[in-house]
Amino acid sequence: MTKKKLYSILFIFIVLAAFQNTLSAQENHIQFNVVNDTVRVDNVIPNDSMGIQLGLDDDDLDNVDHGDGMLFTYFNWMPGYSRYQNFDIIRIHYRHTGSAPRDTIFLDGYHHPANYPKTSDYGWRWRRMHRGVDLGYPVGTPVAAAFDGIVRISKGSNTGGYGNLIVIRHDNGLETYYAHLSRRLVNPGQMVKAGDIIGLGGSTGRSTGPHLHFEIRYLGIDINPNKIVDFENYKTRFDTLYISGYSVSTPNPPSHEQQAAAAQKAQTKATYYRVRKGDNLGRIAQKYHTTVSKIKKLNHLRSDFIREGQKLRVR
Repeated sequence: MTKKKLYSILFIFIVLAAFQNTLSAQENHIQFNVVNDTVRVDNVIPNDSMGIQLGLDDDDLDNVDHGDGMLFTYFNWMPGYSRYQNFDIIRIHYRHTGSAPRDTIFLDGYHHPANYPKTSDYGWRWRRMHRGVDLGYPVGTPVAAAFDGIVRISKGSNTGGYGNLIVIRHDNGLETYYAHLSRRLVNPGQMVKAGDIIGLGGSTGRSTGPHLHFEIRYLGIDINPNKIVDFENYKTRFDTLYISGYSVSTPNPPSHEQQAAAAQKAQTKATYYRVRKGDNLGRIAQKYHTTVSKIKKLNHLRSDFIREGQKLRVR
């Protein structure tokens, strides 16, 4: 074998390996650009997740998000106010422009949408990305909100194959998608708690049978739900998600001993308070012998506004 042929073969192997690494990175991470030490999300329209099992081309999909949006007034007490630039109840996929600060997302309070197994996973299928997981829900099965938050999308037409779709923007900064529902039981602007029933399982839109398509996104970009949720045990794998640099990263799943130790430590050190009618940060700080600034820092508050029923960490 000549040196020229040997170099050609090596070059082909290098290209194939690089391509495989690219696919893996796109599956496991959110891709960012870093500008001046801050994270910048590319202003792109994520591909629609539906129709993949049917082998449909992009030209056959509905024109999701190509129309005009409808913006609600975004008040500072609404979930995601410090992270998101608008609250659009028509345009399905949020589009972030400009810089976004590095972030830490807390995953406590999770409630599984329903205890049914996965029937299709996140990842590349038929040369396109399936940007969520499918759960084998029977028609009419109650679907629950994953975290506390506010309903941003509740619609059944012009959803690009999602069918009856609900999108919730959560207090922790994530958005979750619930697609193919037979019924939607909540409206845009409605506050929900983790575990609240928001709809019923179905097979609307581009669906080959009853199931729930479940997505997790941050600033409009999808995250592999398996990185966050243990779908066999219906709970989160850990309590924190880090948004930093070029990717979303998660710690290695802790052992049972580490989980028990962390839970014990949290119980002994962290103190929480449920806001009552007439409360303000000054009164709460005085009650717990702390300061307003410390409470705001612990809860990532940008203003002094708090609402009745809100759970605050005070120590």
